Amino acid sequence: MDSDVLKSAGIDFEKGIARFLGDRKLYESILVNFLNDTTFTLASEAFKNEKYTCLYECVHMLKGVAGNTDMTMLFRSTGALCDYLRKCEDPDREVVILLFREIEEAYYSAMLGIVAAKEA
Repeated sequence: MDSDVLKSAGIDFEKGIARFLGDRKLYESILVNFLNDTTFTLASEAFKNEKYTCLYECVHMLKGVAGNTDMTMLFRSTGALCDYLRKCEDPDREVVILLFREIEEAYYSAMLGIVAAKEA
């Protein structure tokens, strides 16, 4: 995988490999497996239907995956929405929209980056 492509997609490849104790093949396989993860699809449905408890759970799962794989942009954006939903009893739809759009941008950047890095 091309580490520069991943870096431009918000993924810290070097830290990721270090987190997996230098096992580059394992780390790369985890990134490739992420392409088949359906958590973002579930989050999108929950977002669309304003099911904020479900949205929180999905985004929290994405945050965990992003943190463990050093997808830094996705980790930050999921963290922001998780924090907001955790602290807010009656979420403002406009705030949720703004924060979810940031997640979408980071998610698609990571996905496209993984595909491009895999093909490079």
